[in-house]
Amino acid sequence: MGTVHLIMGLLFIGLGFLVKAYPGLIAGYNTLSPEKKKNVDIDGLSRYIRNGLIIMGMVIMAGYLLFRWAGWPTLANMVILIV
Repeated sequence: MGTVHLIMGLLFIGLGFLVKAYPGLIAGYNTLSPEKKKNVDIDGLSRYIRNGLIIMGMVIMAGYLLFRWAGWPTLANMVILIV
């Protein structure tokens, strides 16, 4: 597997778990006023972002392998840009 694709995929997956554990990493959430934070379902939002980041990381790694297997090395190298 391409080293860059593996690192990027694992980075996205790791960020997904970090966002769930530390919701302050979500852009804009930590700058909200306390009364506006009450209107945000932070559990649902952090779960949604976690799932999205994990899926993106898995698609990067699986897409690279799939395109390599299909014989399209150029597309395999561009998976990060496609995702």
